[in-house]
Amino acid sequence: MSIRFKPQIVQKGPGPHLGDKALLLDEQGEVFKGKIQLSEDGFEVQHVGEHKRFSCSVRWNVEGFGYLYMPLDAGGEFYEFDASRHQVFNLNYELARTRIARNHDRIAKLSREHWRPSNKLQEIQSLADNCLEDASKVASDDARCGSHAQKALLYGLKASDLIEIEYAKSAIQVAPQRQDFMFGCDARGYFQMDPNQFLERFTELFDYATITHYLIGDFINFEETEGQKRFSERDRLLDEFLSRGIKVEGRPLYWTHTWVTPEWLKNKSYHQVLDYLEKHVREVVGHYGDRISVWEVVNELHDWANENRLNHEQTIELTRMACEVARDTNPNVQLLINNCCPFAGYVQEGTWHDQPALYPQRTPHQFTQDLVDAGVDFDLLGVQVYYVQRTLAETVAYIEKYAQFGKGIQLAEIGCPSHGITQEFIDPDQKDPTSKPYEWKRHWDEDLQAEWLEAIFSIAYARPYIEAANWYDFVDPHGFLKSGGLLRSPQGENKKAVDKILELRKRWFGKD
Repeated sequence: MSIRFKPQIVQKGPGPHLGDKALLLDEQGEVFKGKIQLSEDGFEVQHVGEHKRFSCSVRWNVEGFGYLYMPLDAGGEFYEFDASRHQVFNLNYELARTRIARNHDRIAKLSREHWRPSNKLQEIQSLADNCLEDASKVASDDARCGSHAQKALLYGLKASDLIEIEYAKSAIQVAPQRQDFMFGCDARGYFQMDPNQFLERFTELFDYATITHYLIGDFINFEETEGQKRFSERDRLLDEFLSRGIKVEGRPLYWTHTWVTPEWLKNKSYHQVLDYLEKHVREVVGHYGDRISVWEVVNELHDWANENRLNHEQTIELTRMACEVARDTNPNVQLLINNCCPFAGYVQEGTWHDQPALYPQRTPHQFTQDLVDAGVDFDLLGVQVYYVQRTLAETVAYIEKYAQFGKGIQLAEIGCPSHGITQEFIDPDQKDPTSKPYEWKRHWDEDLQAEWLEAIFSIAYARPYIEAANWYDFVDPHGFLKSGGLLRSPQGENKKAVDKILELRKRWFGKD
């Protein structure tokens, strides 16, 4: 008993055309761990545990749009095992009918909010519908069906991007100006280039800054040796920001990814971690007082960054304690919980970053729900929005899912490359971009980075519950993404993304 999705390779350019990973999702859209077998002949779902109905996500190359993860959910009906037979589906067709059904649902939903799709969007969606109908007519001929379905998918993907962009622009036009919306960025560039030049460039773009406190792995480590905290450099930067009227967030109070966790913290027991963290939170939050307005309490603790190997109950109780101590130390500060890996591929892989997870894992949304259900006291949700081979439609759906919690939302980290094939911390060898499919529209360049930035910032500004959009990082090559900065080098040359931010600020606020 299994379900197989068989691709029809109609692409003409270089591959790969089908990715080597696939995800299983429940009816709420949450990833769960199941058994999937992938090969050149497609992928086969062999076991889904207690989940009766499910959907999938697989990376597929659509020439003319991109090579990215796409959903399959039987056009909204979901898949189910049939004990009497082995089921085989045409992958191209399943991708197309899912995309097109989602487009129609999205258009209907947004139309109830007094938005109307443009003629251009309606024409593209109509082309998608017609191609899908053509595919349906030849469903018994896998090759012909797959060819028509691939065209339907291409038009459907183009329409899905337009839906989100048109809606955001429309919402911005009719809504009052949002003077409370913050343009933000990580501030480590202060230590990576001439400080005066950094401050001049930063303040023309941003009114919100993040000062990092990574124990190790930072440009200036905060606590490489236990008990020896380096406040002075950060105090100096903070004073510069406050003198210029820039609001500041501190981050993080607890983050145990392997990149930033010293051995002395890795080796602590759970109760020793609690003892350390209570003192750490009280000392750090107390040191800054009201000078820092927002504190990121925990980062990526949803069964991803977990060098202390905490179980689910321990992650909740640690977060509760840290929030309570921060609130007790400074009742005026806002407390933020930051999540990464929005599409939760690590759940299928069963890993804490690069090591096997010891416990069943949760998605970021499930972790957030656990915190809310446990009554943990925090104010803001941080949502990371790096480009991770998803359409704008899936990215927006992920962001909007957090609105149900009734918390303020900040897009805590936003980033994409400005050259090459993909995010450079994943694939540093990008000497010949044309040898592989592009992720979105074409291989990354500065214009495409600026285009993607505009889309994400517009999506954020169009939603009143999103308080800030924070780019990460400021200057190459020191950023998390090696080409993800806004400046090309510490000498301060602008990329196109800088011009785009200035354009958005002028358009929305009348500011040069």
